[in-house]
Amino acid sequence: MSVTIGICAFNEEGRIATLIEDVLKQRGVSNSTKVIVVASGCTDLTPIIVRRIMSRNPRVHLIEEEQRRGKTSAINKILGNCKSELLALVDADIRLPPETLWTVLRGFSDERVVVVGALPVIENCDENVIARSLSMMSRIMTRALRELSFRDELSFVMGETYCFRTNLIDRVPDGVVNDDAYIASYARSMGFKVILAPEAKFVVRVPSSIPDYIAQRRRVTFGHLQIREKTGRFATSMEGIALDYPRILLRASIQEAALRPRSIWLTLVTLELEVFTRLFAWFDRRHGREHAKWRMIATTK
Repeated sequence: MSVTIGICAFNEEGRIATLIEDVLKQRGVSNSTKVIVVASGCTDLTPIIVRRIMSRNPRVHLIEEEQRRGKTSAINKILGNCKSELLALVDADIRLPPETLWTVLRGFSDERVVVVGALPVIENCDENVIARSLSMMSRIMTRALRELSFRDELSFVMGETYCFRTNLIDRVPDGVVNDDAYIASYARSMGFKVILAPEAKFVVRVPSSIPDYIAQRRRVTFGHLQIREKTGRFATSMEGIALDYPRILLRASIQEAALRPRSIWLTLVTLELEVFTRLFAWFDRRHGREHAKWRMIATTK
């Protein structure tokens, strides 16, 4: 199956070259695979760096948006220039081990599968209390998502790296914040399968300051509230798992506690911060605030 790799970037001059190098070195991906980078309203050297790479590698293509319109706009630009059967979307601020995309693509051997996701490896998991708390939450979430994928009840993948069949959608609706949850939930609503490739990994940094934690989780929670309003239920994100699959979430939490008993106290930190982020997200949704264009989370770069 043919695949296009799309990268949405805003002011990523420090990481974009490394990521593109990771993408170009992916094993099992054809040397003719097209890589489309959308640079949205960048005020740094991101477009210049991408052009330099383009001059050496014709597989790389650049689309520039003069104004930043959010990730949904960038994805729709990529979809409009994508002629392949599959589109893999990769965030600009992560790292990809060389086997990642090949492992994701193998998931499409089942014709009923239309979306395949990867799982995170936290780069700064021990940086401080905030990073350790988010890393704990990520491990619990990963266990729960694995079980839901095994049971064919998954309607969520992580947006940092995932792939879908391009005949699933023509475009993502304007204003959608969590493209990953929207596409996976839409696929499930149409009766298709959404799965994880459990051995496919991406390397990511989590927020390591309280303001960044709240800013990121506020946006993400807002996006999940948005999905619930559009579809009538949460995707199988943390909120959806807690409401619809509490036993799975409890089982994943117990497994985490058994493996890392000293991390249990981090639950208190997480719960307190999550209360604030959910209140902020609810307030934003109620008062019409939009999060399609979010501020950069400095400690994740």
